[in-house]
Formats: sequence, structure tokens, C-alpha cells
Amino acid sequence: MLTRTARLMMAATFCCLPWTAQAQAQAQAQETITLRLHHFAAPSTPVQTQYLEPWAKRIEEQSHGALKVEIFPAMQLGGSAPALYDQARDGVVDIVWTLLSYNPNRFPQSEVFDLPFMPTSGEATSMAAHEYAMETMQDSLKGVYPIAVFAHTPGKIHTKDITIEQASDLKGTAIRAPSKAMNQFFSLLGAKSLGMPFPQIPEALSRGVIDGLTLPFESASALGVLDVAKNHTFFDSQHGLYTAMMILGMNQASYDRLSPELQKVIDDNAGIQEAQRIGKVMDEAEQDAIQSIANQANGQMLHIKEEGLIPWQAAADQVRQEWIGNAQERGMDGQKLYDEAQRLIEHYTEQTL
Repeated sequence: MLTRTARLMMAATFCCLPWTAQAQAQAQAQETITLRLHHFAAPSTPVQTQYLEPWAKRIEEQSHGALKVEIFPAMQLGGSAPALYDQARDGVVDIVWTLLSYNPNRFPQSEVFDLPFMPTSGEATSMAAHEYAMETMQDSLKGVYPIAVFAHTPGKIHTKDITIEQASDLKGTAIRAPSKAMNQFFSLLGAKSLGMPFPQIPEALSRGVIDGLTLPFESASALGVLDVAKNHTFFDSQHGLYTAMMILGMNQASYDRLSPELQKVIDDNAGIQEAQRIGKVMDEAEQDAIQSIANQANGQMLHIKEEGLIPWQAAADQVRQEWIGNAQERGMDGQKLYDEAQRLIEHYTEQTL
């Protein structure tokens, strides 16, 4: 413990230093604060290796070691994936990465991003998702500081023993879908739509519990799905099949306890630019995974052309209209929310071309 004389001498030294040097000296003099970051995905997922790990390094470097981020993937700290948001809100952990659709009906405004044929690229849709959330979801996100709200690269359909080359091929199949909206979408096309936790997908596909699933290639690769699924269905349109809104969020009390200087470090590494970075990481990893499959000649790439989209779009229109109507019943202007989400996606798609 420092003596009173030593503390006075240190304080006098700080006063003579420029702000940046003073902040560095203060950071070095105080105990390191460790922030625990918990998420549901595999440690090999590109969001961890290419975004979260570099982000954690930035936080440590810019705080001059006063902040350290420890990452715990694959639910290593316990609980189920749907509990992640509450772990952040309640301070069980400091930071989480999670899907908002893991908690149905809790983030109703976010559901518009779950609707089929909404996303373009991961980069543009993530930027749109962040701005949209900051505009419309502040009350829903109370208790959690949103470092970045984002959306993954549009998902494709991956199957093991069947091929999906047109909408009618879905009839009678069992498909793992990621959200309520996509469950409804596949049901309208004649599939039996199932939900299951992320880690159970590879075994369920291998054992024939499901015939197929929807995921971006980058997630499917990290999860090991591409070792089992050999048929992959793409949609040749500007808007991909689906996405899901996600959040990298920090416990508000953990943020509030930081000094103003350390809060600024977090602030400088939060916001729409971080959503854009995550989206770009996922887009690049998506292309790498697709190219790897193509190079191995170990999978069949199936493309649904523009003219074959009519029945898919018809089902999507029905899901969208029902969502808008249900939103109205829940006290929201569903059409306005849909129009704003679509406007932002188009805006950032044009900006990032």
C-alpha cells in the first residue's frame, strides 16, 4: 500500500504530465479490471478469432493495461444460450455476444430483421441493425450498454441427403430454423420446422433428426456442419434468405463503474463502426468458407435464380404481413418499423458497395 507521502508525490507527478501520459500513468498505477465476455459460439468462429480477440487487444492497449477482456466461448461460464442477455443485464458476466431471437417476444422491434429476404451483405445489414436499434430499441435494451448491434451474413440452406432446388423440394422435410419468423416461413412451404440449440445441430443432422438447416457458411464451418451437409442452396437475389439481429452488450453497471477515461476506451470501440467491422469479418469468412468447399469439390452448390423465387417470395410476403399485423396488436407500428429497417438496409448497402 502506498504511504501518504508517496501518494502526494505521485499526484504531483500526474499534474505535470500531459493528459495522455497522465492517463497512462494512472492506468498503470491502478489495479487491472478484468471484463469477462461470454458467448454461445465455438472458439474457432470468425467473430471470435477475427473480431472479438482483436477488439479485446485494442481495449487492453488503449487502456494501457487498465482493462483486460477474457473471452469465454461455447457457454463455458454456464447457463444456456437464451440466458446470455440476462447474464449481461444482471451482471453475472460483464459482456455477452448473443442473438436477440433467443428470447422470443422480448425484443419485438428487432423481429423485423428476422423476416425472410431482408438482408443484403453482413456489413450493410449490420450497420442498419445498429442504427435501427439505437433509434427504436433503447427501452428494450435498458440495463445493457450496446457496444454493437449487428446481423450475420445472409444464411443459406444446408442439407445432408436431399437437395433443395425449388420451393416444392421442402415439402415433408425437417428443417432447423433460427427464429419464429423463419419457422413460419418454412412451414408455409411445407417443411416441418424445428428449433434446437446451436451445439445440437451437427449431431441432429448426422442422425437424420433434421434433413437440413439454415446458417451462414462461416457459422456452419465453425460448427462443423459442413462436414455433414454436402448440399448448399443459394438465392441469387440482392436480398439473402434471412439474417438475425445480434448484440455485443455490456452490463450497464460494469460500464458505469469505470472511470471516465476507461469509459472513453469502451466508447471509442463501440458504435456503428464496430457493427460494420463485425459484418465485414463475417462477409469475408463467408467467402472463405464457400471457396474452401468449392476447392475441395466436396459439396454441391445449388442456385435458385430470380425466376424461381416467386413461391419463396410469396411465403415471405405472407410472413411479413402477418408480422406487421401482429406488431399492430402489440402496440407497435409494424409497417413503419419494417419500412425504416428496409430503408436503412438499402442506405448502407449503397454506401458500402
